[in-house]
Amino acid sequence: MSPQLAPAPLRDAWVGVPIALLLLLVLTSFTLFSHRSGIHLLVLERQQETLKAARTAAAALTDGAALPAGLRAAHPAARRLVLADGHGQITATAGEPLDGAFAAPLDGTLPTGPVAAGPRADVPEVSAFVPFGDGTAGGWLRLDVGASALASQLRTLTVLTWTALGASAALLLWLLLFLRQLLRPYERLLRRARELGGEPGDDESAFLLATLERALGAGRPEHSEDGMWAARSEDGMHARGDDGAPAERSEELAVLERTLAPSLESGLLLLDREARVLALNPTGAALLGPPPPPRTPLAELLAGQPALMALLAPAVAAGSGLQRQECEVLVAGEAHRLGLTVTPLRRPGGDLLGFLVLFADLTVSEREEHQARLAESLAHLGELAAGVAHELRNGLATLGGYVALLERDPGGPSAAEYVAELRAETQHLQRVVTDFLGFTHPGSTRLAPVDLVELARHAVADPALGGKARLLGAEAPAPAVLPGDRELLERALRNLLHNAVEAQQRNDATTAVEVETAWRDERFEIAIRDRGPGLSPEVRRRLFQPFASDRPGGVGLGLALAHRIVTLHGGTLAVEGRAEGGTVARITFPADRFAG
Repeated sequence: MSPQLAPAPLRDAWVGVPIALLLLLVLTSFTLFSHRSGIHLLVLERQQETLKAARTAAAALTDGAALPAGLRAAHPAARRLVLADGHGQITATAGEPLDGAFAAPLDGTLPTGPVAAGPRADVPEVSAFVPFGDGTAGGWLRLDVGASALASQLRTLTVLTWTALGASAALLLWLLLFLRQLLRPYERLLRRARELGGEPGDDESAFLLATLERALGAGRPEHSEDGMWAARSEDGMHARGDDGAPAERSEELAVLERTLAPSLESGLLLLDREARVLALNPTGAALLGPPPPPRTPLAELLAGQPALMALLAPAVAAGSGLQRQECEVLVAGEAHRLGLTVTPLRRPGGDLLGFLVLFADLTVSEREEHQARLAESLAHLGELAAGVAHELRNGLATLGGYVALLERDPGGPSAAEYVAELRAETQHLQRVVTDFLGFTHPGSTRLAPVDLVELARHAVADPALGGKARLLGAEAPAPAVLPGDRELLERALRNLLHNAVEAQQRNDATTAVEVETAWRDERFEIAIRDRGPGLSPEVRRRLFQPFASDRPGGVGLGLALAHRIVTLHGGTLAVEGRAEGGTVARITFPADRFAG
């Protein structure tokens, strides 16, 4: 297609693109020349300024003044003042030494009147020449003023001018030479569209889009009345399928299979709306067996997996999904735990396309989780055994020491004291064993309604506390009756109260431990506040672990036992530091744990 006979858009491209680039070249040239003119105006202004300063310096010499030693008086940026006779021979110089002849900026020729020259790209100075004196004793004065910035701009302007103009001209030439190559695909597409029928008219783009729509419409799938997918051709309708049989796999399901199957690391099973297998990826085949032929019934694929079939069959029949279900499957005669999700696939209108089943083998992860729990349990057991052994070893060492002392002097004056120490150490060991047994087995839970406010009041009144604890508020704002074991709950509460009182004694606090019961955000809370020394970093790190104690003579099982009892009753126990000093222990039970 020649440019002369081209339709409107092609003709516009042949004419418009070069004109646009030519306009760009003109605009670039105008901008560069405007910049060049501005710089030349700055040069002229600097020359006039230097010439004026030179005239002033020449007038001073006429009045008989000597050549100034400081050049600042002549001009702030002056570099040198040079005097020469009428033949250009230098008679005096001030400032930087002169490199070259007196009239070198004027190509070696003295002027006939006042004149200024420079700067140039290679000479960053403005030189002004002014005559002075009379005919017998006169001569010429030369003033050189620095102009480095102007010289730099002149150098940049030269490079920029040649670069911009050269690049614009090269781009214009390249486009003129290769525009035909750029438009050739469009010409071929337009020619092909014309061969299919019709004329483009004035709007070639609309003509091409209409031709493309017709081509796509000829192969677009349609849904027939019997639910089968078919493709339209010039001969009518024919079903699509690799084997010539009626194909019910829609284009959407085919795209889904091609997209997901190669990239998923979990198993993928794709079913049509009649529960027939459309796709089974390699990961799924490793668990369920080799992929069956297309449109194999699901029951046939899962004939050897009754548990999995029992989960999938109701969901597929109802057209619903399953979320995070688990079942056992047999893989090479070995039972594996499978986790799966079933998602119905629907069109925007709600029509059911099929089902996407994603599943994964949980056997390895469950085994690893079991091993991790076992290792954690063994670690806790080791800590418990080490704590008990430590307490027993220290106690037995103390008992052995006092027995040795009694053997040396059975009837001595200190025998009664040794016996008393033996009895105290024996009681301590008995307490260690009792607390340890209470932690490992708190006791059989006997559920009965427990009024937590009354329980707190009874625990605060324990004579062993010596009146060093008090209950704030007489009653809770609403009933707080919890189904639980009263003895176990009271034991946990007393352990916390004894710890709080002993902490205050170690800190020489004179106030009583405060106990408050209240409903907060649909949770019932018992708060025990003390003004003791607070929790040490070591105890805070091992909070609620057995044998974690910073109290002298403490076993370290009271707090762990209280936590165990509260947890058994569905509550939580938290111990925190207070801003004003001390700690607060909070026992909290959610509202759904209470009767009524």
